[in-house]
Amino acid sequence: MKKQQKIEALFDEMIAGIDAGDIIPYAANTCFKDGDIIDHPKFGVGKVLSCITPNKMQVQFREGERILVCVLSNGKD
Repeated sequence: MKKQQKIEALFDEMIAGIDAGDIIPYAANTCFKDGDIIDHPKFGVGKVLSCITPNKMQVQFREGERILVCVLSNGKD
């Protein structure tokens, strides 16, 4: 299996069973936390892997990882 196919297969496993109601539309001014499932207008559905200070997050999309701008969770969610 090629590297990209492996990434896509792992992503499919990662989001299997996610309810559509749990997906948060992406906006740079939205607060996200690790584990959130987002819907980006260009990249599609992704899972927040980690929040990176001061205002970025690492997100796994089907095509690969991206760093996106966001508002970090204050930990009180």
